[in-house]
Amino acid sequence: MNAISIGPLVLDGARFAAVVAFALFFVLAEVAARAKGRDAARWPIIAALVWVLAARAGFVLANRSSFASHPLDALNLWQGGFLPAAGWVAGAALLLFMLFRRVHGAGLALVLGGAVAFLAHQAVIAALPRPVLSVPDIQLLTLDGKAVQLAGRGRPLVLNLWATWCPPCRREMPMMVDLAANSPGIDFAFVNQGDDLRRITGFLAAEGLPGQGMISDPQSRLMGKLGAIGLPSTLIFDAQGRLVASHMGEISRAALTRMIAQAAMTAQLR
Repeated sequence: MNAISIGPLVLDGARFAAVVAFALFFVLAEVAARAKGRDAARWPIIAALVWVLAARAGFVLANRSSFASHPLDALNLWQGGFLPAAGWVAGAALLLFMLFRRVHGAGLALVLGGAVAFLAHQAVIAALPRPVLSVPDIQLLTLDGKAVQLAGRGRPLVLNLWATWCPPCRREMPMMVDLAANSPGIDFAFVNQGDDLRRITGFLAAEGLPGQGMISDPQSRLMGKLGAIGLPSTLIFDAQGRLVASHMGEISRAALTRMIAQAAMTAQLR
């Protein structure tokens, strides 16, 4: 999976690339802007906020059907979900405003920082490993003790690795279960990593969640086979069992729905 571990911190590859890009933008834009005076130094922060808010707003509008029933989810920025094109359009509008205000020095600083940040983001994305994975041929157990095989289903599979001690796993699970119940033609498997059956069933009962699709992996063997280094991890496989998309960390309904759709398109092109 495309995840980066920095000490105890684990980031999805896309988020790591975004962190690198924003860090470079702030460093270069701040240095260049401060050389033009104290008033110019505030513009990099303004530009970053404009980009993030516009990119998020663009994503929400593009996926408004997913947010319609849960509008407050639009505020959950930590779940991911940004439309870069909307951010760049807003950034261009900000530059035009700055030209109108004759803030030329700060504008050049933002252009420099933005260009370097964009190139750095693309370089990190290109450098990330692209593992070729298939659904592991592994037999696990459902919560009622029946053997279950993940591979060979002949249908697209959304595989979620989770644990009861993991707060992001607990937050996203109700959404995952609801989406599974409303996604005909797609299998969902929620494979618990490391918990015993009593803890799993206790969590499900407390949250009012069904046991359908829940699978126990007490030795966390699946994490090792898939190269997952953090929880929650969500992987999407096509009907032939080939990995077509993955995400490490909490994910929103809109982002997961979009990822499933993109994965389906990728699978059709193969």
